[in-house]
Amino acid sequence: MQLYEQKFEEALSYLSRPDILNPTGDRPICYVNYDVEDAMEVYRMIPIHLIPNAKFHGFADVKVLSIGNVLQEYIHSHEYYEEIWIDEANEFDLYESIRQEIQDNSVVANAILHAQQEMMSTTHPLLILKDLELLHPYDKIGRVEQLIYKKIEIPILILYPGNTQGSARIFLNIYPMDGSYRSKNF
Repeated sequence: MQLYEQKFEEALSYLSRPDILNPTGDRPICYVNYDVEDAMEVYRMIPIHLIPNAKFHGFADVKVLSIGNVLQEYIHSHEYYEEIWIDEANEFDLYESIRQEIQDNSVVANAILHAQQEMMSTTHPLLILKDLELLHPYDKIGRVEQLIYKKIEIPILILYPGNTQGSARIFLNIYPMDGSYRSKNF
């Protein structure tokens, strides 16, 4: 997984240099893209390579936020969760209803901003987002990034399952190419 080690190194080097970001007005956010098939390997690398390397780059407070856990907690916290019977007749409507509620309430965006707020009082924080593949079918990280982009104040590294071409990304290698991202790819 030397390729991912190199990508982590380049992303952390980029995020640890605010002088690169400030003159251009870019927010301290970047993506490390990985092949969907390598997800488990990338996740295994977080505690043994990514976090220690982040600390080497001067990030004293490193937090990993699982988007999957955010969504699971949100869905499971609803009173109707235990009462829903999923059958083929209502399955699509159920997922569509949950998707709409997650988007209307900006669940993922608010979780990221909440994590950022918790970390603001620490010295040299870094927020790492993982489990983006669990956003499907509820939301897309591009939409979430657009909601919070101007509010990002601490470095955020997003582990992104998919490929890139220039600044455009292909989520999970199944969605059409999306070129609406402002942040840097590694």
